[in-house]
Amino acid sequence: MSNPLSDILNPKSVALIGASRNPTSFSYTYLSIMKNYGYEGNIHPINPRAETILDLKCHSSILDVPDQIDLAIVVTARQIAGASVEECVEKGVKGIMLLTGGFAELDDEGKAAQEEFVRQAKERGIRVIGPNTLGFFSAPAKFDGLLSGYIREGGIGLVGQSGNLTRSLAFPGVKRGLGFRYIIGLGNQADVQFHEIVRFLREDDGVNAIGLHIEGINDGRKFLDEVAETTKFKPVVVMKTGRTQEGARVISSHTASLAGQDEVYEAAFKQCGALRVESAIEFSSLLLALSHGKLPKGNRVGVLSEGGGDCALTADACALNGLDLPTFSASHQERLREIVPEIGQVTNPVDLAMWEKIPEVAEIMLEGDEIDGLIVVGGFAGWDFLNPNVAPEVEASAEKMSALIAKTDKPVLIYTYYSYADSKSFDTLRKNRVPLFVDHHDAVNTMAGLARYARYRAAKTERRFDGATATHPNVSGNRTEPLLEHQANQLLETAGLPFPAYRLVATARAAINAADEIGYPVALKIISEDVLHKSDIGCVKLRLSTPEAVAKAFDEVIANARAFKHNARINGVLVSKMDENDGVEVIIGGMNDPTFGPTLMFGLGGIYVEVMRDVSFRVCPITQDDADQMIRELDGFPLLTGVRGGKPVHLESLRAALLNVSAFLLENPRIAQLDLNPIKVHERGLSVLDARIIQYAD
Repeated sequence: MSNPLSDILNPKSVALIGASRNPTSFSYTYLSIMKNYGYEGNIHPINPRAETILDLKCHSSILDVPDQIDLAIVVTARQIAGASVEECVEKGVKGIMLLTGGFAELDDEGKAAQEEFVRQAKERGIRVIGPNTLGFFSAPAKFDGLLSGYIREGGIGLVGQSGNLTRSLAFPGVKRGLGFRYIIGLGNQADVQFHEIVRFLREDDGVNAIGLHIEGINDGRKFLDEVAETTKFKPVVVMKTGRTQEGARVISSHTASLAGQDEVYEAAFKQCGALRVESAIEFSSLLLALSHGKLPKGNRVGVLSEGGGDCALTADACALNGLDLPTFSASHQERLREIVPEIGQVTNPVDLAMWEKIPEVAEIMLEGDEIDGLIVVGGFAGWDFLNPNVAPEVEASAEKMSALIAKTDKPVLIYTYYSYADSKSFDTLRKNRVPLFVDHHDAVNTMAGLARYARYRAAKTERRFDGATATHPNVSGNRTEPLLEHQANQLLETAGLPFPAYRLVATARAAINAADEIGYPVALKIISEDVLHKSDIGCVKLRLSTPEAVAKAFDEVIANARAFKHNARINGVLVSKMDENDGVEVIIGGMNDPTFGPTLMFGLGGIYVEVMRDVSFRVCPITQDDADQMIRELDGFPLLTGVRGGKPVHLESLRAALLNVSAFLLENPRIAQLDLNPIKVHERGLSVLDARIIQYAD
């Protein structure tokens, strides 16, 4: 593999700087697990006060090691970690992994030290993983540098930032049958970033599914590019912590990561095809199913159980997750009735009313093209716990189900409430990589995730994020300034955004002339860099229908501006044609997100955005499908289609406006914030009634 990280993540030689002879110490345990797991490369403990540790020859310094070092692992205290890194740089190692914490995640002194040793390493072409990480596991190298000792090998690549959380995601999964090719802790991401690891895992043919635990991303657009390229043929599951303000506060004190707005992260993951989950159970369940490589062709699901209650509960969960339960055709039902007794049900869900013959019924359900996947729930493969005499039949049933799942191209997910216990039957299922789930909802949620990823794959959407925009400023620490409204209007008009006719005037007479020209009724607004919230202080006048009303309003907005600030700089008064169309007010906004750069927001206006937060986000650039989804995923979408006698609005104009604003944000990287609020959209089109742009100062 040509990826430059390969030598580090599959090292042939390792130095452990800070190795200890104390059997109760962290570094001794770490070295013991690394050695005992089966690593076949050379291990060089670094300890100036020991000759050997665990029968391995020690060196006083990494500079004394005669061999080339692929990976130097630093476990020394923060106070001397910097000196250890300097020796690694002098030695010319290929990579450095700092398990040591107390750097940028702790204080400014630690941040400065972290930046300095990363700078030194980069000057020599040396990559750094961490600091503040528990390490990594590499199945190809037989290398357990994660302080575990019992990871099952398989096809999953797992990447996380919190060491303990990475282990809590990985190790319980091993019991459920998850197998890992790599488990990588990034810690502070001082050098090696998420997008680089995603690319590395994508290029490894032994990885068939990728799981990411994210606290924050340092280069959002590169991350989106790499994930979008990966999800074309490999699934990516994401668990993002720091969703709430409190969670984000804890994260920023725990790592040196950026925790951006959760709504933007949600949109970004959706756009690049990543499957976001909320819990560790969902995370491991979806990876378990995806690692088997079978996706449903649609969202039609069959449900099979030996009990009606299990069928009903699972059917409800399917409906809530957007999965259809089609009724089987008459011929299919006839086939099923050959096995299912009269007291059972054969329509779908199928209630077998007995535990015997579940594999045989499952095989009939999977035949043909009536369902895209199967969920089995109940007591499958566990009835011998109630009656040990039926153990041979139960074990045979597990063998039959394993064979059926191996040969079908449809996903088959099983929840059995006996799987918490050990038995020969469950050993058989796990050995044959049959996915078992925690409960009914867990199995259904997982099937819904498989269907969601299958739809994304089928759409074959091509995306580029990093190459789609000029370099955008770092939003933190940059001074901003607002554009005057007429300047914002003029700039947005060049992007294809429609405004009612308007004129900037300096006198009451000019205001009357403008109103006569553009047509009554009109609105008047003060234009002043010192008056931003115009309507609050009487500097906006609406529905003016006569020259006399215009003249009076002109004098009033000037006077109110002076009353607000006697020396206010007044650039004039904007005379605008009132939009008299019946329609719905919406908002389109934009911002330069600290993680993902130019980002688009859409929502209904008024209370819907201010109180109910009925809005949607996307990272720019957006596609036509993105625009349509932004519109339709609002809770208030029915208002746009016409309710209670209202007329449907012109959705094509709304889609065009979203696409135009997306392109506008990318072409104008100086823009920090943009608000088009309100926009009135009606049955013939739309018009922007108010625009505000804040840009980065020169």
